[in-house]
Amino acid sequence: MDASEQHRPAVVIVEPDLFFSVRLEDVVRSAGGEPVTIMNADQFVATVERYFPVLALLDLKTPGDWESAVRQCKVKPHTRQTPVYAFGSHVDVETLRRAREAGADHAWARSRMMEQLVEVVGRHIVPPVRELEGSDDPPSRAAVAGLLAFNQGRFFDQHEYLELAWNEETRPVRDVYQGILQVGVAFLQIERGNRRGALKLFRRGLPKLRGVADVCQGIKVGVFRTKAEQIHRALSALDPEQPVETSGISFPDVEFENPYDAEKPEDLGITLPGE
Repeated sequence: MDASEQHRPAVVIVEPDLFFSVRLEDVVRSAGGEPVTIMNADQFVATVERYFPVLALLDLKTPGDWESAVRQCKVKPHTRQTPVYAFGSHVDVETLRRAREAGADHAWARSRMMEQLVEVVGRHIVPPVRELEGSDDPPSRAAVAGLLAFNQGRFFDQHEYLELAWNEETRPVRDVYQGILQVGVAFLQIERGNRRGALKLFRRGLPKLRGVADVCQGIKVGVFRTKAEQIHRALSALDPEQPVETSGISFPDVEFENPYDAEKPEDLGITLPGE
């Protein structure tokens, strides 16, 4: 995958039939994605970890232990959010059942998969905007404290404040707090030279920000997500043995409307648990 392709969302295709894989690849490219095709299910987990796909398509007649591969993918926090659509013969009900039990999000007959393929691929590459309850409200005081700490480069402190905000907020808008929090911890891992840890945190946090409106609670989520994704792509492209150099990385601020008279977290009078 070259540099231009890295800017397109990846879709992993597990398909042993070369003719059929070309059909799947064409649909992915037409939707604006980049297909990553493998022909053996034993490569599935490593491929998902490497490319951070927005979707995985798994033909159940693929050689290899696909049950174990799907299970592994679904138990790891940084890969389990990848939607897995498995498909097979409509008469082989037992295999479709095993796919669901292994953790596939959907296990469909091949005919149904092909009928809905364009819609499924398009929806995951360009997700519809999620209407999150509470998105029109101002952020909480704890959330603003976290955002201020984030913009000061205090990535450990932002975690503490945003975790408090996440715990206090019960509505779906809490996903935004957690997504930003986890990206901030990824930045902390980059500062510490921990590439693997940073990638794991990016891959937990970024999916929570996908599909969120560009502005939510006055937070410019879209701008922040784009900049964070660029850093994630650059980090993913590094050789695993290559040291992480922070000198060329510029961590983005979170742009937001501050409804409180505060310039630093301490101005908001937030008491963190354990203090």
